[in-house]
Amino acid sequence: MSAKLTQVDFESGDEFELFPRFGKEELADRFGTLKGELLDGLLNHTETISLHERFERAANEAAGLAWTTEYPLLVYPGLFEELSRRERLRESRQQQIKAQTETLMDCAV
Repeated sequence: MSAKLTQVDFESGDEFELFPRFGKEELADRFGTLKGELLDGLLNHTETISLHERFERAANEAAGLAWTTEYPLLVYPGLFEELSRRERLRESRQQQIKAQTETLMDCAV
């Protein structure tokens, strides 16, 4: 099935269906590989140890959300990027709050 799709006129009612390219087992294997590669790449480039656990949770959350779609391999990278960015912001904010709190505690004592 290597048909070339050119000049599709959707308004005239041309329809086509997309079929899964691989079976469930192969999809799960490829998904696990993709998840592992993206997470390992992010962890290898992150010096802040406290973010590692957060990124692992973000990877799992993104995986759970991606599996609810018809195309988890396509959706997962974007979801993981978005959730890992959220975790970076949360960690940064938490560090700011800790720094301010330490200053307040020094003043109170």
